[in-house]
Order: sequence, then C-alpha cells, then structure tokens
Amino acid sequence: MTGHAPSSNLAEQVADRVGLSFPASRKGAVASAITRLMVRRGIGDSRSFLDRLGLDEDLTDDAIAAITVGETHFFRGPDQFQLIRQTILPELRRRRCDGSPVRIWSLGCATGEEPYSLAILCDQEGLLDDVRISAADISRRALASAKVAEYGEWSLRNTDHKLKQRYFSSGEGRFRLHERLRRRVDFVHASLGADELPAPERGLTDFDLILCRNVLVHLDVSAVRRIARQLFACLADGGWLLTAPTDPPLWKYAPFETSITSVGVVYRHVIAHSDTSRRSISRVTSVQCQTKKPLARILSAPACLTDARNTLGDNTVKAIAQEIRSRFDMGETRDAAHLAARAIESHPLSAELHFLQGLSQMTHGETDAAAAALRRVIYLDSDMAAAQFFLGVCLKHSDPQAALRALENALLFCVARPPRERVALISGVKAGHLAERARREIAEIRRHLGSEDL
Repeated sequence: MTGHAPSSNLAEQVADRVGLSFPASRKGAVASAITRLMVRRGIGDSRSFLDRLGLDEDLTDDAIAAITVGETHFFRGPDQFQLIRQTILPELRRRRCDGSPVRIWSLGCATGEEPYSLAILCDQEGLLDDVRISAADISRRALASAKVAEYGEWSLRNTDHKLKQRYFSSGEGRFRLHERLRRRVDFVHASLGADELPAPERGLTDFDLILCRNVLVHLDVSAVRRIARQLFACLADGGWLLTAPTDPPLWKYAPFETSITSVGVVYRHVIAHSDTSRRSISRVTSVQCQTKKPLARILSAPACLTDARNTLGDNTVKAIAQEIRSRFDMGETRDAAHLAARAIESHPLSAELHFLQGLSQMTHGETDAAAAALRRVIYLDSDMAAAQFFLGVCLKHSDPQAALRALENALLFCVARPPRERVALISGVKAGHLAERARREIAEIRRHLGSEDL
C-alpha cells in the first residue's frame, strides 16, 4: 500500500490481528478509519502497520478504537437495570443459600461505566458484600481509564443527582467513584474474538449474570456463532445473559433457554433436571405481557417474560405491523418509524418490525439507521431476501462492495424460489420481480465501480 490508499483486505487483516471482526457492511468505513490512523501516525504502508500491531500497545488501542464503538454511560439501558434489580438479583440471591457470592461479568466494559453501575445497583440493594463483579474489554487503554474510575458529566448524563452525591466525589467538572465501590470491580484484558473461553485459570467461568450488550451487533455471523457458545459455557447453571435489543439473536447457536421481556432478550443456562431453576422461570413467566398496559406499568412488574418463539408470531405483533404499514402507505413515514421504534422495545425479536423501521428511515435519507435496522432483520432471519435487497440499496453509495454482497444474496434467494412466489415482508412483490430489480441494482453498482477504475 502506497499513498495511503485503502486496501480491500486491510480492514479484515487488522481486525483479525487484534482479535475482532465486523459485518461486511462496515468494511469500507473501517478501512477508511484505519487509513486515517495510518496518515496520522505517519505509517506509509499496510505491511509496516500490520507488523506493529500487537507490539505497539498504543497503536493497537488506536486500531481497536477505529473498529469499535466505545460509546457508553452510567446506567445505559435503564430498563434492563430495572430487570436486574427487580427479577434477576432477587432470584440469584434466593439460589445462593450456601453464602457463596453472586458472580457478575460485564463484557465490553469500555471505560467502566457498566460494571460500576452494577456495583452501585448492588449497593442500593444491600448486596455489595455478596457479589463479585468482573469486567473485561479488548482495549488496554480503556481498561486503564476504567481502573481510575474518574468521569466527566457526559458519562453521568443519565445518572440521578442524588446518586452522584452519594457515590462520587466531585471537583472541577470531574466525578470520582468512591473507593469502596471501585474495589468491588476486577478488570481483565480479554478478547471475545481471540481468547479461549471459559478460562477457569483466569476466573472467567461460572458466572451467574453476564452482560454483553452492544458488542455483538458489530461482529460478523461466524464470530457471533462462536461467541454464543462461549458465553453459554461461561454461565453457571441457572445463570442469566443479557444482550442489547439491537444485538443479533443467539438461540440458533447455543442451547439457551430464551425468553424476552418488554426491555429486551434474556438468555439462561438451564439444565433440564434443575427443578429450582425451572420453578424460577415458571414464576417470572406467570406475569402476562399485555400491550394495552402502559410500558411503565409493565416495567414496574417483577418481570414480564414470554417464550420468544410464541411472541414472534402472536397477533399483537401482526396488528402493530399492519398499523405501521397503513401509516407508511398514507405517507406518514415519520409516524411509521416512531411507531416501529416503540413496538420494537416490546417485541425486539420481530423481523417484520425491524424491517418496517428500516424502510421508514430510508424514506428520510437516514441510511445508517436504516442499514442497522435491516441488518437486525438479517440476524433474525438470514433468508429474508427483502431485507438483503433494501440493505444493498441502502449501502450502494457508502459501501458499494457490501451493497453488492447484499444484493447478490437477495438475487440468490429469489432465483431459488418459483418466480410467482410472494416475497416475505413486502406485500404484492414476487420472487421473479425482486430478482429482476436486484439484477438492475447490481449492474448499476458494477458500472459505477468500473468507471471509478478508469
């Protein structure tokens, strides 16, 4: 590589070298970010850059920052913290009749806001002396900052003023977490993409609760498949795993007992003969989810868990989707997008709702948000030709190579079906028609790429 021109393989090579991966749709953006890093560091060719990765920790952390999204703050995802407070911790406390500590793991902890939020929550519940909190991240720079436990206003933007006063000392716009909470969190360097897990010799096993939120959404399918099995193996019997609503589903890759709440997906490691765990699941699932209840009332209940597979096909989701489509057809696309976003909070595993959200966002030029929504559809069901097609349309200007892959996937799905068969998710469109549209989009992108090479 000369003149800092991005290599088509550079992004993948860097990700592999630091133990990360990313969806194909982000390849162009990641390569551009790495190229900017090389310019900033005065590194003239990709081979020198790759050779220095792993040897130069500062450069490696810069590369990790270019690939990942490090945004976080205290009590991010407050509804999931309520689920932990009201359902998960009480259940774990009941099962710890032998006095052993509850073990919690925060994965992708960045600069420490999530594990320290867990420490504060446990202290509020009188459990701080009965828990062991571990936290891990791939960035050594982020971990060093986390251990200092000093934050600005931005990290505490959603933290109640009384909590700030109770748990932090402040001065000159900075907030330092009290030492007794800081000591309760152990930080370790770990890479989900590269490390062998579980790792009993490092204490990375037998967790009662794992939080792996907003991490998997940035990884490719093969990495998600491998990590799902690792996370399952890292859980103790009866242990809980929380991911973010935007993260891909994991039940296809490991034998989790999968449920959803009104605030996102919940996975459990439950062995069939474990009567105690079965009673616990039965108890929390007895509260019925009714969409006529305001969300605040649903969240105030101990928990609202239903079987994921039943939820995906229920009449409530169909009725909501029909209303969103009606708004969209009438040109009320903003309302359609907002309604879809609210519905996804209660039904995060509905591919149709994510698809409708993505289409509504596309009409307003919100291509990044739309692409993210369409990728979630593909994570939920990789055979959704409609999602592959519109993802390709979404990406054709920002990442034409990724757009080609998505459109070619859509074309393959369509030509494998009878031409007059209807395509899922898009009313009235048949496989033959969508195949022809995909061919035209592919030809247009290839013509554009060919003209750039001239």
